Amino acid sequence: MSKRKKILFVCTQDWFFQSHFLPLAQAVAKEDGYQGTLLTTLVTAHKKLASNGLELVPLDFKRSSMNPLSALVVLWRLVVALRRQRPDIVHFIALKPVLLGGLAALFVPGTGIVYHVTGLGFLAEGKSRFVAFARWVCFSLLGLYLKRKRSWLVCENPDDLDFLAKYGAPVTTRASIFGGAGVNPEQYPQMPPGAQNPPRAAYVGRMIWTKGLDVLVEAMEKLAARGIALNLDMYGAPDAGNPKAVPVATLEQWSKKPGVKWHGPTRDILKVWRQSEIAIISTRTREGMPRAMLEAASCGRALIVTDIAGCRHFVRDGVEGLVVPPEDSDALARALEKLALDKALRKRMGHAARQRVLNGYTERHVQEAALKIYATLLKTL
Repeated sequence: MSKRKKILFVCTQDWFFQSHFLPLAQAVAKEDGYQGTLLTTLVTAHKKLASNGLELVPLDFKRSSMNPLSALVVLWRLVVALRRQRPDIVHFIALKPVLLGGLAALFVPGTGIVYHVTGLGFLAEGKSRFVAFARWVCFSLLGLYLKRKRSWLVCENPDDLDFLAKYGAPVTTRASIFGGAGVNPEQYPQMPPGAQNPPRAAYVGRMIWTKGLDVLVEAMEKLAARGIALNLDMYGAPDAGNPKAVPVATLEQWSKKPGVKWHGPTRDILKVWRQSEIAIISTRTREGMPRAMLEAASCGRALIVTDIAGCRHFVRDGVEGLVVPPEDSDALARALEKLALDKALRKRMGHAARQRVLNGYTERHVQEAALKIYATLLKTL
């Protein structure tokens, strides 16, 4: 009997892997001859991951730390873990594992590497000299990693792929674009039109400043001043590991404004979209491919998103929803008003959003693409 091929996923946090990539790990487990292992920081989801048959290897990534010494410690632990695990394929997920993992992989020759960039974040957009220098160092390193024969780059939107091409990423070979982590359209079914009057809009995600929540609240204030009836529900927790987290006191203050309510985190996403007909992604910085956007689209909800990498590649303005400039509360207010006053338009855009998911953004699409990459890399080993 031939030895099973080990696929080692490397991700900063167990909860992020569970919410986005557990179906991919399950697909790997179902494949004959494959074995899945996860190297991650164990936070809240390790029991569920283990119950799905995924072998877990703990490693503290210190996600929010910018300390070089901390990074060196993580790098050394990565080297040790990779040498112990001896995987056939390593799938690094998100920027920190990608950058540190590429260095660690130098000590494990003969391994296929997938560099999965889920978003470029502040490194791509920051304007300070420090960020510019860090950008050049980090993305030039990634360009060098990708020159290795047994490597593959995955991005979640064309803008990120084009951006990395400037630093040496091979955009014509050994590179793919995934529709995020994909969603299961059966788990997130088409919802009937909402029965709420006035209609409800919802934001689902982390409560951090980069998501443009202050701009969204300002837009709601402008609607209220014009007498437009619309309710906004915000679901999510402040990200304790993120220096850009919105303070709870600010969230509670926003909840006192007309039509605005912060509910904290929720585990019942389907309930959110049964009640709300409009999904909002108000981010001011580039995304990969927001899962909250795909979940809402799969449920047949009209979308309002900012003209940011990731968002604009899914939502075509006037088809699945409306695209507005980031940090523009006037434009966001006009988009909210347009959908709040036109139930037929909400329904039409919601159906289009659902179809968009079915045509290329399901979990199955992502699984098939990833398994094809693994098979290709294994042929080169």
